[in-house]
Amino acid sequence: MENIQDNLGDLSWLGEEFADQGWVQVEGEGLETSSEAELVWEKAKQLLRDSDWAVLPDVIMFKELKDEWIEYRKVLREIQTQSGFPTNVFWPKKPE
Repeated sequence: MENIQDNLGDLSWLGEEFADQGWVQVEGEGLETSSEAELVWEKAKQLLRDSDWAVLPDVIMFKELKDEWIEYRKVLREIQTQSGFPTNVFWPKKPE
């Protein structure tokens, strides 16, 4: 069981149904769970990482669509300031 994290990676390939289980990387002994606020913020950060490509200067798209991506990312960055955070948050719709 030594170096199991190196063998499995980040497990994100398991899909969304496993993303909100409160799992964290275990180092040493004991098992820690994340708070609901931490889980929501981690999900927002992952969505930001997944959309980094949309705001790169060399990505060519219509201005209206670029503006939608910018607004989407703004809402994600401000997720912790929502009045319902962390139990009742508004998740923005990803631009298409």
